[in-house]
Amino acid sequence: MIYTITLNPAIDKIILMSQDLELKKTNYYHDEYSVVGGKGINVGVVLNNLNEDVQLTGILGKNNPDVFEKKFEILELKNHFFANDGNTRTNYKIKNLKTNQETELNGEGFETDPAVLQQLLQYLSANIQPHDIVVATGSIPKNVPKNIYQQIGTIVKEKNGLFIVDAAKEALQLALEARPFLIKPNIDELNDVFQLPNVTEELDSLQQLITAAQSKGARNILLSMGAKGSYYFSEQNEIYQVGIAQGQLVNSVGAGDSMLAGFIHGLAQQYDVTTTLKYAAACGGATAFTTWLATKDEIEPLVGTIQVTKIK
Repeated sequence: MIYTITLNPAIDKIILMSQDLELKKTNYYHDEYSVVGGKGINVGVVLNNLNEDVQLTGILGKNNPDVFEKKFEILELKNHFFANDGNTRTNYKIKNLKTNQETELNGEGFETDPAVLQQLLQYLSANIQPHDIVVATGSIPKNVPKNIYQQIGTIVKEKNGLFIVDAAKEALQLALEARPFLIKPNIDELNDVFQLPNVTEELDSLQQLITAAQSKGARNILLSMGAKGSYYFSEQNEIYQVGIAQGQLVNSVGAGDSMLAGFIHGLAQQYDVTTTLKYAAACGGATAFTTWLATKDEIEPLVGTIQVTKIK
């Protein structure tokens, strides 16, 4: 079983504009649509699309769970969320159709009841089995301790599962103490933790960050480089450079989460490293080329187009 954990889910409202957003003026938009969001939910949806045995869990607001529950039902997606007082937040993604630039206005989310958080932790402890994959990803909501991912990682370790984290700042720094199997940062997120001087995108410079992260507990690192692809640094000291899929950008929201889902899919299917990294890049690209999250039919044709080079 694969569990994805979303502590701070969201309703993402995508607003499409034909011109720049001007402050202190009335603006008009071309079209809009809403999707359920939250990084763990995004990862879980793509894994479900790839026919993996996945269950979504986390915390939802009591006041507006319907939009999530209806979507999960349509997708036939296993889920077990815990209800917290308040509304699940709404994020606004304003996209300029001419320039492909995006402006985001993200909600902070509800204040989490400690008792509800404990219910989630107890659920994980009671249900995780050996070799299960547990993915903790996304921002930490109000009233949740910054070491929550470390706590989850400790539970996973005790159950002999595989712990994967996609987080930033203090949440990532503390999660490293649980020795996660994989982290998926970008350069800025990793440097926020270690603050090394003069870090550039050159491989020799990047390896300073990687060495620091692995010395603190990260076993494998999938380093996102945006439009330049990614690097994969393994615990066996191997380095792979991963290219990107070619296509027309439609919406970048969820592309990084889809990339993580592709990697987890390869891990669950016991693919070799090269094939796993191809799926990661294909999933990220396929989502970027569609209005929401990529389906299997959109992902599969891209897998064979991805270039993966073993550098070391």
